[in-house]
Amino acid sequence: MKKRGVKDPGRPFQAPEAPKRNGHIGPGPKPGPKRAVNVSVDAEILGVAKDLGINLSQTLEDALRKRTEQERVRRWREANREALESQKEFFERNGTMSEILLALRDDDPAI
Repeated sequence: MKKRGVKDPGRPFQAPEAPKRNGHIGPGPKPGPKRAVNVSVDAEILGVAKDLGINLSQTLEDALRKRTEQERVRRWREANREALESQKEFFERNGTMSEILLALRDDDPAI
């Protein structure tokens, strides 16, 4: 009988390099193009922020990224509310998928 084997001598595993991040919140490692805007800010807090060396543009960008992500999640949940409630009811009636599989395995050890 002929012995079968792998001819490739093998190489050590190398995980793919993680994408580099630049501290921005949101999609992608690189922010989009900038656009000048006018904003009204409470004068007292603006003065304190400037005294503390807080970058106003970066702070606004970070806050907008976070807020827009929260709003997208809220809208998705609202649009999918019916399906999420249906899934919740299913799990309350039948248990979670892992519980169902465990029960099946108890009934049939071959699973």
